[in-house]
Amino acid sequence: MKKLLFILLFTGFLFGAASAQDNPSPRFHEFGISFSNLNSFGLRYKYGNEKTRLRLSLLSINLQALNGSTDNSQNSSNKTTGYGAGIRFGFDHRIPLYKNFSLLLGAELGLTYNYSHQTTKTGNDTITSEIKDKTFSPGISFIFGLNYVVQDHLVLGAEINPTLSYNMLSDQRLNPQSYTNKTNTLNFSLTNSGAGLYIAYRFGK
Repeated sequence: MKKLLFILLFTGFLFGAASAQDNPSPRFHEFGISFSNLNSFGLRYKYGNEKTRLRLSLLSINLQALNGSTDNSQNSSNKTTGYGAGIRFGFDHRIPLYKNFSLLLGAELGLTYNYSHQTTKTGNDTITSEIKDKTFSPGISFIFGLNYVVQDHLVLGAEINPTLSYNMLSDQRLNPQSYTNKTNTLNFSLTNSGAGLYIAYRFGK
């Protein structure tokens, strides 16, 4: 936990350094959609100049509603529902590469919440197993991306976001016995299954 606090404070220092500009340049707004796979997407807003921008991301992840059946003497059925949501705030810094291509480096602080509910029923709708999982994760994400700007307004991009998070998991079993397990872990991973894509529109420039 102390390591995570140190990283968060260090990132806050980077935010301040990134927002300080010796020679102010014209600023603009950027609004777009990010997505990875078919069950993870988000809205992203940026504000800044050609070099450094502050960014706010609202995420919706792990949307699922699955139903299945088990072919046995009890004729049981399985149902899983789940969702996730999160928010991130940070900055990215643009490094020109070639013509309209640029490299993005930066960091974000964020919070995510994930929930899943699994039930197993017999043919007469008797619940034989029921599990609820909840995960709350504050953390820091690092930004490595590529951007391509089309005619100064349309922006296409791809990013990977290695993330260091502190995960607080609550695993609640309701059937056949009722009990709750709580686990806290420090985790480093590539979120959203690796690379995510991004499309946005710039205005006010």
